[in-house]
Amino acid sequence: MKKLLIILGVFFVILITSIIVIPIIFKDDIQKALDEAMAENLNASVYYDLDAFNVSLIKNFPDLTVSIGDFGIVGVEIFEEDTLTSVKNFQVTVDLMSAISGDQIIVEEIRLDDPKIMIMVLPDGTANYDIAVASEEDIAPAESETDEADTTSSNLSVGIKKWSINNASLVYVDQSLDFYTTLMGLTHEGSGDFTLDVFDLTTNTKVEAASLGFEGVEYVSDKRLNLDVTLNMNLSEMRFTFMENRIAVNDFAMEADGYVAMPGEDINMDISFGGKDISIKSILSLIPGVYQEYLDGVTANGNIAFDGYVKGIFNETSMPQVAASLGVSDGSIRYSKFDIPIEALNIQTSFDYPSADLSETSFNIDKFSMLVDGESVSAYLKFKNLVNYQWDFGFDGNADLEKITSIVPLEGMDLVGKINATLNTKGQMSDVEAAEYDKLPTSGSMTIKGFQFVSEEYLPQGFNVSDANLSFNPAAIALETFNSSSGNSDFQMDGKLTNYLGFALSDEMLKGELNLNSSLIDINELLPASEDSSEESDEADNEAVPADTASVEVIKIPENIDFTLATSIKKIAYSNMPITNFKGKVIIRDGAIRLNENSFNLLEGTFKLSGSYETKDLDQPKYDLGFEVKDLSISSAFQTFETVKKYVPIAEHVSGTFNTDFSVSGLLGQDMMPIMDAINMQGLVNIAKASLDRGAFIQKLSSVASLKTGLNASSKTQQISLKDVLIKTQIKDGRMFIEPFDLKVNGQEAVLGGSNTLDGKLDYSMLLKDVPTGQIGSALNSAISSFTGGKKIIADKIDLNLGIGGTYDDPSVKLLGTSNSQGSGGSSSLEAGLKDKLEEQKANAKAEAEAELAKQKAAAEAKAKAAADSAKAVLKAQKKATEDSVKAAIEAKKKAAEEAAKKKVKSLFKKKGDKR
Repeated sequence: MKKLLIILGVFFVILITSIIVIPIIFKDDIQKALDEAMAENLNASVYYDLDAFNVSLIKNFPDLTVSIGDFGIVGVEIFEEDTLTSVKNFQVTVDLMSAISGDQIIVEEIRLDDPKIMIMVLPDGTANYDIAVASEEDIAPAESETDEADTTSSNLSVGIKKWSINNASLVYVDQSLDFYTTLMGLTHEGSGDFTLDVFDLTTNTKVEAASLGFEGVEYVSDKRLNLDVTLNMNLSEMRFTFMENRIAVNDFAMEADGYVAMPGEDINMDISFGGKDISIKSILSLIPGVYQEYLDGVTANGNIAFDGYVKGIFNETSMPQVAASLGVSDGSIRYSKFDIPIEALNIQTSFDYPSADLSETSFNIDKFSMLVDGESVSAYLKFKNLVNYQWDFGFDGNADLEKITSIVPLEGMDLVGKINATLNTKGQMSDVEAAEYDKLPTSGSMTIKGFQFVSEEYLPQGFNVSDANLSFNPAAIALETFNSSSGNSDFQMDGKLTNYLGFALSDEMLKGELNLNSSLIDINELLPASEDSSEESDEADNEAVPADTASVEVIKIPENIDFTLATSIKKIAYSNMPITNFKGKVIIRDGAIRLNENSFNLLEGTFKLSGSYETKDLDQPKYDLGFEVKDLSISSAFQTFETVKKYVPIAEHVSGTFNTDFSVSGLLGQDMMPIMDAINMQGLVNIAKASLDRGAFIQKLSSVASLKTGLNASSKTQQISLKDVLIKTQIKDGRMFIEPFDLKVNGQEAVLGGSNTLDGKLDYSMLLKDVPTGQIGSALNSAISSFTGGKKIIADKIDLNLGIGGTYDDPSVKLLGTSNSQGSGGSSSLEAGLKDKLEEQKANAKAEAEAELAKQKAAAEAKAKAAADSAKAVLKAQKKATEDSVKAAIEAKKKAAEEAAKKKVKSLFKKKGDKR
């Protein structure tokens, strides 16, 4: 007995020692084999904690357990900074005896703790999970080698009994499809003996937050998933039958019965599904998570019916039939914070996908009706044929916006008003595309009463619609009346939209006409108020604060809109520009806005405006404007228009009025402001009478010319005057050019011409003509002697050539030379050339201006003649028609009289005969 105990003791010592020592002995070999296998099969970087690598027979004796800690796989090349997966602990337990026998390896359990998986697909389809190294058989498999490999592999099978995933995070982003999905807090466990041909597979899956998005829209937001599924697995027949199961998304749960069979390449299925313990609130729980807060305090009741099936064969040419229906009866919803219930809620919907032929697909809302605090709303929709859309839609309802916003409050906004709408339409897409609107019976109307919208941030003065009426037919939506106001502004509109069905359904051209009338539009009130700095901050910091244009973007004009807006506005209040009697048309067409026949009064002047704004090139939008101005104050123009301030700042000190006919074109920046150095502008300025009697320019001029006639600096009568002057100007590439024109400098005739830049740099020449030599001051006389070589001026009169440079704020005036106005006396060729050039430029400018005026006059006369001829033709036609009418009437009366006379004669003869 003692020897037996010793033998048993030695046996157990050897056994325990083997259990402990064998894994240690073979640990390095197992680790080496694992590293080599991963290196040969994975095109990726693999890492794990060497100290956390463990091989044990003790942990799950007598099974062999291999565990790896802090395991991860990192991509290569473009994915070298992206971790495909990381696992806190990865453990595999294998039946040791099955591994030794080699016929069939039985995996008792696979366990993953805290795995994080990030799957990415780039726009070109490159995926970070494509890390398997292609084998020689994959590259160029030989038939005999493949058959041999298949025979070998068929002798070895692997069976897995249990697996589990704990607290996993899965992110899948497919940029090629603009699709993503995330599963956070994923826990999954399953069991089933895959060594058997027939067995039950039991799985339980829970996800704390599931999201899914496609093409920028998040359709599922942070939903809870719970899937308990038991499948009977018949591997020999490849038939899988649903046993006990429950699938739940948030509070919406459903069950499935039936089977999926794959005996060959076809997939045969017959699955029916239906709701389980669902309610209206469980359906509401399916809305995106960002709106879940609105469900707090919601009580909902009603009977819910949900069922459907998937039945048929799936292969390359066949799709199974799918049908589903959802019904709500006697439903009610009430929000605890607002006593405005939704009652008598009844919904019946159905979906039918009978085959792979999309023309047979249909979706119907057979019934939708409810009462919102007593206001009825009802609708129906029958939609089918995904190849040639066919629809039948009807709506009839009353909406009290104040009640609706009490249920779904709008932060910082007030919305009230009552809307009544009815609409019925049906048809098919092919008729829309063919513009056969008579085949699209559409009728309806909408009335709005007492509408008011107030936004504390954007529209504090509110927007009100006292009444509005719209009507619908297949061809057009007609706005019959629209009376509204916003603060001081009022709007009255009417018009119509045509081809709205084609625009809504297939992006066809939308056409429309709208008439707008108003007694006042206060743009200053409608625009958001700017955040002006306080007086204290202005005193503390005098630096100008740049305008915030970050939110301003180029306004894109759609190319599928043809719209005309005719306006008649008595007064427009905008900045410091009181605009009155505005009339004209705005036409939106071909991706551009065009102004046509627009006229208005501003600053006691009359404006006529035409032009366009085009955005086909979004990087550099274009504008092209033409305008006529009559009797506009020069100083007021400086105070009002930024372009005048920049190019003609001297206008601040000029009194008088002018007329102009100008065209201007250029580019706009991304902040919708004109690019100043890209402005091209040209036209004529006609100044009836104006004068400049102060400013830096006239002071500098007087200090150089200092004539004894009073032009000296101390004179109070310093003045530059203009009368009946026609000036031709042009702005090109950021520089303004002025052709020479006549003016008077303190009564002395002069010619001025040149150019200036946007930043105020001057480059002008002035010719003072026929200056009496006796009136020249001593200082100027000394300057002239430098040009004559010290010779005396013999002539009675002399011309002075002056150069004007510097800037508007600090101009410089220099004497460039002199010439004898009588043709003799010390004039250099350079001086004579300058004089001749100015005279020539002046003559050319005058000739061009007169030609332009003659052209405009001829055009006006031709237009008037055409109008007169047209009027004459109309009058002539009317006269002829009148004459013909009168002639016909006279003939008719004459004929009638003759007939009457004949009858009378007949009657007379008849009477005479009777007497006989």
